[in-house]
Amino acid sequence: MTVVGYVPGGFDMFHIGHLRILRSARERCDRLVVGVATDGSLVEMKGRPPVIPHVERMEIVRSLAIVDDVVGDVSSDKRVAWQRHPFDVLFKGDDWKGTPKGERLEQQMAQVGARVEYFPYTATTSSTMLREFLVTATRAAAPVTRPVPAAAP
Repeated sequence: MTVVGYVPGGFDMFHIGHLRILRSARERCDRLVVGVATDGSLVEMKGRPPVIPHVERMEIVRSLAIVDDVVGDVSSDKRVAWQRHPFDVLFKGDDWKGTPKGERLEQQMAQVGARVEYFPYTATTSSTMLREFLVTATRAAAPVTRPVPAAAP
């Protein structure tokens, strides 16, 4: 029997945490499908747009040899993803484990006959951290504007 794995995510500003979860998932399934959240679904879930547009995030993930297929992920309800592209196991970072959203995900996956497996979350790097760094660096690099004194009469 072929085990199909699914990894949903934003994959904004692709980083080592993304690579680690995809590598770990690849080791535990025969076919790896990655759901890249659409720009609209990221705004809905996180309240802000991604830095990298959806089509580019899809291309980045699609370029990885460990990934068999890349699909758009349009909803925070992963039953929608399962209905569009059935899978046996959904992989997530363990920052979801034991949380209300993780418990809800496990219940939803059980309803469609899939299971959830967690991998260690990479606490040293995240898209949120990278975004905050970019904002801080941009502010620090911005020129300081001072009022220009009025010309003497």
